[in-house]
Amino acid sequence: MLNHAIRIALASAFACLAATTIARADCESDMNQLEKALQTPNLSTAAKAALEEAKTRSVAALKKDDDAACHKAIETGLKKAGIPMQ
Repeated sequence: MLNHAIRIALASAFACLAATTIARADCESDMNQLEKALQTPNLSTAAKAALEEAKTRSVAALKKDDDAACHKAIETGLKKAGIPMQ
């Protein structure tokens, strides 16, 4: 019985770790898209400012492990810059 409880606890811990890793991966892929957008030639000053603000907000969200806020920040920044989200 104790062995079964240990297996359940380990499986639960692994599932939580996997979910956190997936969320971080999604935010990181969004951040990669943001970095590519920042390298776009001939960005206007307003577009570059919007992307820089999105970068700041997404890094803060990544540190809090808040994938939804990270995605929203990047989505908003790209929209303000006139760059479509992929």
